[in-house]
Amino acid sequence: MSFTIVLLPPDVDASWPAKIQQAVPGAVAKAFGDAKDALTDIADADAAYGTVPPALFARAKQLRWICAARTGLGGDWFYDALVQSDVVVTNMRGSYNEHLATPAVTFLLAFARRFDAYLPQKRWQRGPTMVHLPDTTVLIVGVGGSGSEASTQCAAFGMRVLGCDPRTTALVPDMAELFTPETLPDRIGEADFVLVTVPESPDTVGMFNAALFARMKPGAYFINISRGGVVVTEDLIAALRAGQLAGAGLDVVAPEPLPPESPLWAMPNVLITPHVAIYGARYHQKWEELLLENCRRFAAGEPLLNVVDKSKWY
Repeated sequence: MSFTIVLLPPDVDASWPAKIQQAVPGAVAKAFGDAKDALTDIADADAAYGTVPPALFARAKQLRWICAARTGLGGDWFYDALVQSDVVVTNMRGSYNEHLATPAVTFLLAFARRFDAYLPQKRWQRGPTMVHLPDTTVLIVGVGGSGSEASTQCAAFGMRVLGCDPRTTALVPDMAELFTPETLPDRIGEADFVLVTVPESPDTVGMFNAALFARMKPGAYFINISRGGVVVTEDLIAALRAGQLAGAGLDVVAPEPLPPESPLWAMPNVLITPHVAIYGARYHQKWEELLLENCRRFAAGEPLLNVVDKSKWY
């Protein structure tokens, strides 16, 4: 079956229309640098890649599939008209599992070796005691692809690994225990390091708040590489100031970019990177492969890969 697909920003590759037409003979594919330029073409499109704004979606008469150009999409992407429609959404999950896991574990190692204390100083002076990782427990909140990879990396350092996830029910390699979010408040106090890899969803927005930070082990470290919106930033700052947390490693924050006046910048026990965890990953090639495979499946009427629960945003 032939079909028509419009390719919208972000990250549209100019070579994709020809590659789609080669993979699915008879398919019609057209790329746009600006979604506004697709106002006419979207009316008859069967599928779309990228972000379809509400105004454009309202003009789509026969749209059945959207291939999102990201993994973590968030609530702004899933407006009511899209969620309530029959349009299937797929994403690019699995494209950079190891690249998300590695920065998270890098934060963990930096705190274990107390780089937060040593890097700022400009003199030869020994300071705080290092953390012996085989004596510690790490809790990975969000046991998807990147969480599973982080489990393997942490276990390689001899750590006891716990996992928390609403969907994953089977233990992943190198993980000692796995439980559901309902029991998180009762289990989070076991962890010396809490590593967050959850997607942003209606269930995770603001989940790390004052109440949950208060249940963490005093002196534990908090590391977030998922989305800034899963943390109440003011509550994180308060927990750090009170000494409830020993430190925080953050690749994502709310808001982004983090304002210059944020207290987090001046805290010596906070390490911040500007949302760069996936940098260096060869994800563009994986995105292309996934897009082409799903185009082939869409044309053949086969189940698509990486279908998203639109009500959960992932």
